[in-house]
Amino acid sequence: MQNSHSALPHKYKIFFDKLTSFIGKTMNFIGGLWISMSLLSGRSEAAVSHGYRRFEWDDLRFFLGVCRHKTVSAAGQQLGVDHATVSRRIARLEHALNTKLFEHRPTGFVLTPAGTRLQRMAEVVEASINACEAELSDEDSALEGVVRIGAPDCFAAYFLASRLAAFCKAHPKLHIDLLSATNCSSVSQREVDILIGSSLPIEGRIISRKLTDYHAGLFASQDYVESRSPIRSMTDVLSDGYVSDLDAIFSNQADFALMSRAKFRSANVLPLLQAVKEGSAIALLPSYVAYQDDALVPILPAAVNFRKSLYILTHEDNRNLNRVRTTSDFIFGEVQKNRSIFLAEAAFAPSRPNLTSKAVVLSPPVEPL
Repeated sequence: MQNSHSALPHKYKIFFDKLTSFIGKTMNFIGGLWISMSLLSGRSEAAVSHGYRRFEWDDLRFFLGVCRHKTVSAAGQQLGVDHATVSRRIARLEHALNTKLFEHRPTGFVLTPAGTRLQRMAEVVEASINACEAELSDEDSALEGVVRIGAPDCFAAYFLASRLAAFCKAHPKLHIDLLSATNCSSVSQREVDILIGSSLPIEGRIISRKLTDYHAGLFASQDYVESRSPIRSMTDVLSDGYVSDLDAIFSNQADFALMSRAKFRSANVLPLLQAVKEGSAIALLPSYVAYQDDALVPILPAAVNFRKSLYILTHEDNRNLNRVRTTSDFIFGEVQKNRSIFLAEAAFAPSRPNLTSKAVVLSPPVEPL
């Protein structure tokens, strides 16, 4: 008579074997991890006398949360629990490992030498669990879990939010956290699962795909333009003293002289957009944002026309997670279907007011597609 394991259908037998193997390797790893930590902290007698003191491996999630977010409050927000729960989990982990993992400083939690070593080990466990989930999950099953997405505020508000809301309706068990983030380190530090950024990382195990190019230029409200003398050159733009710019995003454009002359600066687009709408400023704005408002007009479009790029970034450990991969593919597909929004040449269309009599090229020419 066959045992229950051998009687399983082939598909589930493979699943059972892989899952059993993974659990065994994980538990062996954690047992060795505890002994290593005890020896590292100078408590060799604890490792010898108590053998393997079991702890909840799920506590490593909370440990990594504090490593990446520096405070228990921020870690709790990312993990969906209160700060007291995070504190209890860290205390329990320190007790189980018989060593101190963090020093509490005014700027946040700082890893001890033992904590630094545990972080490397815990990230191996995390990567193994993600790999197991990716390999064993049924691709035909419903998407579920949490996907954290970081994106520039303008891209999130003017393109992504409504589309992700519809995507979540199609997948009721999927939860998406949309955050305002542009730093590549938020991917490597696992603060987000997917990042939409305007630059590529120079290091780290990050997988990138180019989403699209887009144009950016100077814009003002129609009221702003009509209440002032004609704007025919960059001298006219600067003379009013109300220019705002995206210093953090466009600082690599060395030929663009507005950087040091701006009276109002913001690394985010939405504050600039609001200032422009209220007739208070001329600002550098992405065209795909500015052209959604008929009250805004381009300023010197032939002279100031930057071409930037957007990329979608994920961590290598998460690339095969079904929920992350499917969400990333959805965003990529939505951008590709709507590339005309980002690459519109409306700034040069005759229907737009011609606000320059002579082009003074301050930026490199836009390369053809």
